[in-house]
Amino acid sequence: MFFFAYFIVVALLIGFLLKGSLLNLAEKPFRGLWLALIAVVLRFAVLSRAFLASPWGWLSVPAQILSFILLLIVAALNLSIPGMRAIGLGILLNLIVMVANGGYMPVSPDDLVEIGHPREAEILRAGGTDFYGIALTAQTRLPFLADIFVLPRFFPIRYVFSPGDALIGIGLVITLVWGMLTKPPSGSETRGQAR
Repeated sequence: MFFFAYFIVVALLIGFLLKGSLLNLAEKPFRGLWLALIAVVLRFAVLSRAFLASPWGWLSVPAQILSFILLLIVAALNLSIPGMRAIGLGILLNLIVMVANGGYMPVSPDDLVEIGHPREAEILRAGGTDFYGIALTAQTRLPFLADIFVLPRFFPIRYVFSPGDALIGIGLVITLVWGMLTKPPSGSETRGQAR
């Protein structure tokens, strides 16, 4: 989730450079945002080490799938908004590859070592899972949709990410910049349209 902070920062910078406003963004008629909030809270809750170690830990996979479905519904509710099609497609691709691999996102242990997570890499090499990751192997289904990309070394915090993640990030930039630059209709325009 924190990976998308890079895209949000870029979007805000572009928006401000083009003299956009967060007030414009706040006025946009996004639908179903409460579902997105539930999805985010759900993911953070079920990915905590305390939850995974609890007797309810087995619920983490179906809960994560549910969170993706909720986010997909939000994207579908807002398809008319620029960028939402890319976000929806990215979510769908991530959901497809996770369902195809038992509810986990495949990732290369070597890539995890590359970004500074050797402990997690060893867990995956041993056949285990870490949070929502599973080792990317020759048996992985749809490997081209998995976490196969690595952020370059010049990024302060590095991540591995999927084609779906990249699409979501691009969609976020488009949506946020559009929201900041598009002014809401004035009162007079609204009254004119109502007639």
